[in-house]
Amino acid sequence: MPCSSRLLSCLQQCMFIVSLQLLIIQLVYCGMNPKEKRSSYWYDLGLVDIQEAVNRVDNTAVAKNVILFVGDGLGVSTMTAGRIFKGQKKGKSGEEGYLSFDRFPNVGLLKTYNVDKQVPDSSATGTAFLSGVKGNYYTLGVTAAVKKGDCPASLIPENKPKSILTWAQEGGKETGLVTTTRITHATPGASYAASAQREWECDSKMLEEDPAVVKCKDIARQLVEDLPGQGLKVIFGGGRVPMGAQLPGSTSSGCRRADGRNLAHDWQNTWKALGSTFAYVTNTRELKEVDTLTTEHIMGLFADSHLSYERDRDRSNTGHPSLSELTTTAIKRLRRAQHGFLLVVEGGRIDHALHDGKAQLALEEVLAFDEAVKAALDLVDLSDTLVIVTADHSHGLTINGYPDRGNDILGTTSYSEGVTDNLPYTTLMFTSGPGYNVSYDGTKAVRANVSGVDTHSSSFMFPAAVPTKVGWSMHSGEDVVVHAAGPWSHLFHRTHEQTYVAHVIAYAAQLGPFAHQRPLPSDDFGTPRAAFRNEATGINSALVLLPHLLFSALLGLVANWLIPLQLTRPC
Repeated sequence: MPCSSRLLSCLQQCMFIVSLQLLIIQLVYCGMNPKEKRSSYWYDLGLVDIQEAVNRVDNTAVAKNVILFVGDGLGVSTMTAGRIFKGQKKGKSGEEGYLSFDRFPNVGLLKTYNVDKQVPDSSATGTAFLSGVKGNYYTLGVTAAVKKGDCPASLIPENKPKSILTWAQEGGKETGLVTTTRITHATPGASYAASAQREWECDSKMLEEDPAVVKCKDIARQLVEDLPGQGLKVIFGGGRVPMGAQLPGSTSSGCRRADGRNLAHDWQNTWKALGSTFAYVTNTRELKEVDTLTTEHIMGLFADSHLSYERDRDRSNTGHPSLSELTTTAIKRLRRAQHGFLLVVEGGRIDHALHDGKAQLALEEVLAFDEAVKAALDLVDLSDTLVIVTADHSHGLTINGYPDRGNDILGTTSYSEGVTDNLPYTTLMFTSGPGYNVSYDGTKAVRANVSGVDTHSSSFMFPAAVPTKVGWSMHSGEDVVVHAAGPWSHLFHRTHEQTYVAHVIAYAAQLGPFAHQRPLPSDDFGTPRAAFRNEATGINSALVLLPHLLFSALLGLVANWLIPLQLTRPC
């Protein structure tokens, strides 16, 4: 392509990026825009989206860095509710806004089933997207040849697939792990451990279940004694108790170590003996004092169990950092790596709030997760960094009932035309959960009247169809979304197995099974690409695409004339 043509193309793309950004700003900050009543508004919006799609260029560079964000339980309904909640907290309607990753250029769907379950748990789904292999319910970092609780089978080498952390470390990259749950919990644990039982976070749980299984290492020990856990440069989360590292005076229960070891101290002693710099921190002040430019290894355990919900978090220096602060610190440490890095970040307490039937807490966790993604995007270059945002599974949260536009997403609504008991109801409900509140009046079932109830209160549990114990609102089995940007993000393009995530990471960054093979165009695998040649006519693709390119240029001229005019009008 001549230089002048390339320059024109680049200028056109830049103009449309600016136009798109301005349009997004208008959508987010203008609330319910009166121009939505006119068809021209939607035509202009469609025009920008089409132009962006037409001008998009796939990035086929090798991914130097990879960041995988996992919103635990962040199904489509929770994501949508979080987006609306985000806008409403800013005084807007909410529906028209976006989460930080909603506008990523590539999107796909992931199938979340376990090998033995139609609806999954987090440990087996974690195994899928972190190791590229599906496993059984409640197992962690092992293949489906290992059943729940089968310690001997979990020790067989071929039943322990390598995780993306192992691939990255073998490829010379530095690695990090950030979570708001216990560092030994299901999703983080699946990144570095192999266990036939996700609850074997410490040795006492194993002894309690069956003394014979102690020949298998508990998950906490695997973190500090074995690779890839031992090779992590950054470890941030909760879980001081299973690590035997609870602070003096702690009365926390949970999985306390029976062997009396303090694994955080053991971790420090390992690096001290090797003469390597390290930092162990337990609160926000200590984290802020870490020099990310000179410290080689950082471990932060900020709670005895899980970190607090964002809504309840102690924001003082003696409290614990936000997920955004943890992510930022991790990237600042890892971006020193000469050969790049791989970072896994989990917003784990979205899932816990949903298990409790507390959508109000879950949506705050979604926004904290959203801020962490945004913080990461501010620190990396998408030309060499693959960023993936996905969920491990969904939850039975529904958005229903025909509420008016802009209605409080955590509030109530009514629908007299169809609701037979004429009572109001919450827009958000659960298919199962502890919020089940139905009585019997002698002739029929009667649900609770939510009129005047403070549905924003931390104690409120949203209504559910099937009663469960507190903390036991169940997962759901629909596909979850994967959003991606950066090198090879276009490989996410349809419905995939959840295992596909690990394989895309390996392919994009030339790790693991693709360590010695530079990513190649799809036609090198025997599949002709229509972009190169029209097989039906034998016409070169440049001629086939010429009308589209001309139309693209015309759209560019029209949009760059229309959009500035539109944005000069008041909201």
